[in-house]
Amino acid sequence: MRRARAWRVLPLVLALLACTPAASDDDGEVFVAGPPSPAAPKDPDAVPVVVDTDLAPDDLAALALLLRHPHVRVVGVTVPQTGMVTCTGLLGDFFAALRAPAPPVACGGAERGREGIAFPAQWTLSSTTMSGLDIREETLDLQPVRRSSAELIARLARRHEHLHVVALGPLTDVAAVLRDHPDDYSRLAGIITMAGTVDSPSYADGIGEWNAAADPVPFAEVVAGPVPLTIVPDDPVPRGAPGGLAGPVVGGLGRVPGFESPAYWDLATAGVFVAPGVATTQTGTWEVDVKADRGRLRRTGEGDVRVVTELDAAALDDVYRSVFR
Repeated sequence: MRRARAWRVLPLVLALLACTPAASDDDGEVFVAGPPSPAAPKDPDAVPVVVDTDLAPDDLAALALLLRHPHVRVVGVTVPQTGMVTCTGLLGDFFAALRAPAPPVACGGAERGREGIAFPAQWTLSSTTMSGLDIREETLDLQPVRRSSAELIARLARRHEHLHVVALGPLTDVAAVLRDHPDDYSRLAGIITMAGTVDSPSYADGIGEWNAAADPVPFAEVVAGPVPLTIVPDDPVPRGAPGGLAGPVVGGLGRVPGFESPAYWDLATAGVFVAPGVATTQTGTWEVDVKADRGRLRRTGEGDVRVVTELDAAALDDVYRSVFR
């Protein structure tokens, strides 16, 4: 869909969201009831971050973590059109429910490459209508900026020293910055991305991991690019809902019966960004399969790209609890 059309939300979608069941813990406590507690004040030296996200339920949990973390300042949100959910009113609902001011939001302008495979349509619909987001609060009329995602990232790289990108969806727009704004791309302090797989079974024939498979060539371009990169692949992310993901708004994300998130890959990626010590990494030069098993990573030699091989699930839960409760 064109950006102007994609930002509208059909009344049916809003009705379905309003009827989304709330999640509960073992004691029957409703996680999503009531407003969230105030976030901790931002540290004066908080790291500026652009979050590139396709708005799946675990993306929203990750975005909430970054918005509320005292050492992170989210200065922009970009939404690739190659991801699971494109620019919709869901993001406005999210900021309204979280009671957080919205940074500039840009919609992706880059098209999917010919090697890319679109996410299943049912996943897109369910992520929009069954995210677990409670929207009983007033909806925020959030309008995207006129520039594309790549243009916004480039502009923010010029404006903010030590800008990081936390990429939680296909890397279509991040790679577009590399191609179209190489000088601005080189200003980035680092990129962390949830994409790819090393040893895990493939999701389907030709699909090693979905974020990569949705547009694999841009993933390979970022892996080979000049900016320090950390990859959180599918392999080490714990399955199931994290115990530390609890509280108003965030507690219901990805827990709707019939569309539960099997793992919270993007939340774990945000956790690694704010607390690198929870991760064990292997550095090297990595090759990305862009055709036969899209997103499969293979180490080819010495290098500086860091791939997460292990995660401390208990330590991640502590990070989540410190921010959400």
